[in-house]
Amino acid sequence: MSAKINAMAKFANLPALADFQSTAHWLALRGWSEAAGGNMSARLDVPDGLPEGPYEDLPLAVPFLAGKALLLTGSGTRAREIGVDPTPHVGLYKISEDAKHYCWLAGNQKPTMELPTHCAIHNALEQFRPDDKAILHTHPERLIALCHVAGMEDSKAISDKILCLQSEARLILPEGIGFVEHELPGSLTLGLKSAEEVKLHHLVLWQFHGCLATGTSLAHAFDLLEVFEKSARVYWQLHAAGIDPTGISKPEIEDILLAFDCLERYQSVQSDD
Repeated sequence: MSAKINAMAKFANLPALADFQSTAHWLALRGWSEAAGGNMSARLDVPDGLPEGPYEDLPLAVPFLAGKALLLTGSGTRAREIGVDPTPHVGLYKISEDAKHYCWLAGNQKPTMELPTHCAIHNALEQFRPDDKAILHTHPERLIALCHVAGMEDSKAISDKILCLQSEARLILPEGIGFVEHELPGSLTLGLKSAEEVKLHHLVLWQFHGCLATGTSLAHAFDLLEVFEKSARVYWQLHAAGIDPTGISKPEIEDILLAFDCLERYQSVQSDD
C-alpha cells in the first residue's frame, strides 16, 4: 500500500501537471473545450519509481518515442474539471522500448480516444522539432467556422487570408496554419496526416473539427492558438460588417518578417506552395 501511495504522490508532484491545470482553466473560460471536447498531452522522460502496468498494442510504431512517457488527458474528461484538479483526469503512460506498445503508469487509466493521433504527432515532433513537447487540441468556434467558408480549404488559403489581418500574426506564425481535411475523430489517418503537417506548422486546423497546437509547453501552444483565434475574430467582425478584408499586403508582411529575422521561415513554406 505504501508503494502505491508513494507512486500517487510522485505523480501528483509532476511539474507538467500544473501546465495542464492552468491551460485547462483557460480553455474552459474561453469556451473552447465544451463538455469533454478536446484533449492535451505532453512528452517527458519516465519518472523513477513508478510500477509499469500491462502493455497494450499501439496502432502504429513510434520509434522516436521509445522509452518515453506521455502525460495525456483521459477519455471523457472535462477541461473545467482538469482546471480544478488535474490528477484524476490526466494519465501517465510509457511507450515500450520496441515503440509498438504502451502501458499505464499513474493517474487516469483511460486515455483519450485520440491517443493514436497524439502518438503519431509526438513521434514527428521528437524527430523534427524536439523542443515542442506539448500538444493541445480544442474546439474554438471561430476557427471551426472558417472551414465553412468557400475557398478556405487548404493551408495557404487560410494562412494568407487570416494571418494578414493583424500585424503580428504572421510574425508569430511565419509558417502559417496547417490544414487537414475532415477525417474520423480519433482515427489513425487523422494522426498520420497531422504528423505530416506539424513538420512545418505549429498549428493545424482540422476541417469542421477544431484546431491542433504544438509548443514547448501547453501554455506556449495556447499562446499560438490565441494568435490565430484573434485573427479569425477580426475576420468575422469584418465579415459581419459586410467587408471582405484584403489585409496587409504581402510586401508589407515580408518587411515585418525581415525586420524580425523570420522571413526565411515564411519563404520556405511559400516555396513549397
